Amino acid sequence: MKPLATAALLGLGLGLSSPSQADMLLGIYVGGGSVDYDLSGDFTDLEEDTNNTIDFEDELGLEGDSGTYFYVALEHGIPVLPNIRFARSEIDESGSQTLSRPISFDGVDFPAGIPVESKLDFSHNDFTFYYELLDNWVNLDLGLTARQFDGEISASSPLVTETAQEDLDFVVPMLYGKAQFDLPLTGLYVSAEGNWIGAGGAQLYDLWGKVGYTFAFGLGVEAGLRKMALELDDVEDLDADLTLDGTYIAATFHF
Repeated sequence: MKPLATAALLGLGLGLSSPSQADMLLGIYVGGGSVDYDLSGDFTDLEEDTNNTIDFEDELGLEGDSGTYFYVALEHGIPVLPNIRFARSEIDESGSQTLSRPISFDGVDFPAGIPVESKLDFSHNDFTFYYELLDNWVNLDLGLTARQFDGEISASSPLVTETAQEDLDFVVPMLYGKAQFDLPLTGLYVSAEGNWIGAGGAQLYDLWGKVGYTFAFGLGVEAGLRKMALELDDVEDLDADLTLDGTYIAATFHF
């Protein structure tokens, strides 16, 4: 009986420890929610006129909207291989405005006093490869992100035969970092996360500040702030200063 009891206790112990062991070898994190943002800034098509700066809000009627965001991350216990994270942001807004002055964009002239319909699609995918440098009540991740934009900016009018459009289809490499602080003996945490690159008259950064709570069974909620800014100085005949900032709320799950 004693060997049987010992074997039973050993089996129970292994059974209880298996989830944590499995979590060390493979963890999947998913989340998604809504982002409400304000948009501000302007751009200049240097091929048209260096003095013809177009304001997103005043000239194009683009001032902010709501978008969606989701991510999935795969973490494993193989030290030499990076963890993988994919995220998708849908930032798509339409606006309308009656021009108070003439503007030129993409070779199309829009005279003053006419209505203009505009669209900005700044949606993008993030492919992030990162290493987990700390993993206890303080978590620290560092890595690289390839951000793939697949959007456009366009303007049209029923009184103008042509449509002005610039495709925003490009890939940007960015530095990635995340720091998270778990409050001991609770499911609460606070974290800061960001991507950044700056070179050759251009800068792009995307910052998140988060507060969240994870329940015992892996489901959680988080909310916070997001700010993304793009600055271009004569990059491919374009000057731009675009800022998106606002609040978000999301559901998360870990298994």
